[in-house]
Amino acid sequence: MAVTPVLACHRTTEASAGGITAWQVTEDSDGLHTDVVGSCHLGNASWMTPLYNVIAVLCARDNTLFIVHPGHQFEVVGTVKLEGQWPCHGAVDPTGRVMAIADYASGDVEFVDLSDLARPKVRHVLHLGTDYVFPGPVAKRQESSHAHQVTWLDRAHLAVTDLGADRVCFLRWSEAGSEVIDSLKTPAGMGPRHLTLTEDGRKQILTVAGELSGTVCTWSRSTGQETWARDWRFVAETPSSRRSTVLTSGGRHSQAPVQPSAIVSSPHGHHFVANRLVGSIGVLEGRFGHLELVDEFDTTGANPRDITVTTQNGTRVWAALPEEGHIAVHRHQDQTGEDHTDEDKTGEWQVETIINQPGAMRVLVGPTIG
Repeated sequence: MAVTPVLACHRTTEASAGGITAWQVTEDSDGLHTDVVGSCHLGNASWMTPLYNVIAVLCARDNTLFIVHPGHQFEVVGTVKLEGQWPCHGAVDPTGRVMAIADYASGDVEFVDLSDLARPKVRHVLHLGTDYVFPGPVAKRQESSHAHQVTWLDRAHLAVTDLGADRVCFLRWSEAGSEVIDSLKTPAGMGPRHLTLTEDGRKQILTVAGELSGTVCTWSRSTGQETWARDWRFVAETPSSRRSTVLTSGGRHSQAPVQPSAIVSSPHGHHFVANRLVGSIGVLEGRFGHLELVDEFDTTGANPRDITVTTQNGTRVWAALPEEGHIAVHRHQDQTGEDHTDEDKTGEWQVETIINQPGAMRVLVGPTIG
């Protein structure tokens, strides 16, 4: 019998107050069973990330960062009011002492000092888009900079997706503050939302999901480069769904609206993309950034917000669906019912279980929850 801790943050809905909830998921011969082991009301919790034995939780509408010790009795150990508007994503640096936060509405990246978890404080705020021309091709979504995800590349450098400016910005951070050192321009109207950084042989691969184009773009460069902002080569643009925008010689022709909301890379070299509006998970693979959509399966609602992929005891995709009010757990099995840890084998994706949680925005699987 396997027991897995699961933690989700969720926004406020008519059915439930926002915050975080923890479950114990037990797997036995009868399948999966879920039991709530703790919860904490925080507000409109939109993102969370683990940090040692605590969880850093962002509340978008409240512009607040909470440091929470999880377990059967959740405890808020620190709080700070953020300076930007609508924080939607955050990541902790490799030292565990600084958290970078993407503020979607104001187009800022702010840096919070976590040296004292009881007293987190905003150290620096950097506004993106100062030198860009707006609006972009999708005027209603690209009227200004919209920072959407921050990714630490090492202890001093970050990549930040700017949906409003069609750019991936590279930032340098030091005790003196932060600065944009360069950027990659994405195809016009792509609206870069989330990205992953992986290695394939002697290549670094940057894979970026475009919320406004319904596509995934890749760049590559040789490993061992000392300067993060240099030598990236554009490789390809690939639809994230069979119902995505298709590229033609005359430009873009939209078959159906598709909005990629999250992208996760697995240890087996696959990229999973959550597709909002069409309610699917696309699976892409390929060497050195030359990706192909090799599989796509429906999830349990039209608008998956975020996904988590686990590969222990079979490959599972945990999809947070805030509008449907639950987390859908998808498992890959072959026609005999056997699990696969490698997603490229023949088989199908099945809904293994549903975890009810109104407003679910993000799920962590296996973190320390006390």
